Amino acid sequence: MRKLPFASSTECPPDACMTRRQILGALAGLTAAACSSTTVAHVESDGGGSASDAGAEEGGTACAVTPAGTNEGTVASYPLGTWKKKNSYIIAQDAMGFFAFSAICTHSGCLVNAPIADGSTFCACHGSKFDGNGAVLQGPAQTPLPHYAVTVCGGAVYVDENTGVSATARTPAG
Repeated sequence: MRKLPFASSTECPPDACMTRRQILGALAGLTAAACSSTTVAHVESDGGGSASDAGAEEGGTACAVTPAGTNEGTVASYPLGTWKKKNSYIIAQDAMGFFAFSAICTHSGCLVNAPIADGSTFCACHGSKFDGNGAVLQGPAQTPLPHYAVTVCGGAVYVDENTGVSATARTPAG
């Protein structure tokens, strides 16, 4: 069995080194644990008026567990066809649902300007332009802006910068 070259055999006793298979197994276990600990269970509102049901009246389901990420306001705060820059990301809603992508230019890490009406944005540092989905329209940036997981729960929009998703991922409003 081949040991990974993190340390020479004189620095690492045989029973203290991990094989590639052991490392991958450990990573798989951690990934499964992380995924199961951030799973959001949705329950339908019964109209009982509890605090967790309040957002469901705005269009959404009540949350049994608070979603991962930052609460960025209500669904009503993001009308269809709008883009808003919040913190270090941009949140938008199109016909398919909510999405969020980084507001940090992939060229040299500058914060991009707030999006204009069509969602496109501009990096004042070196002139990169991005469309309303974070794709590069003009360099020097060559990499699109990464997308983040969005959850709508209890009528609130949550953005999780720690979870990357496909640029085509959308979360329905309700």
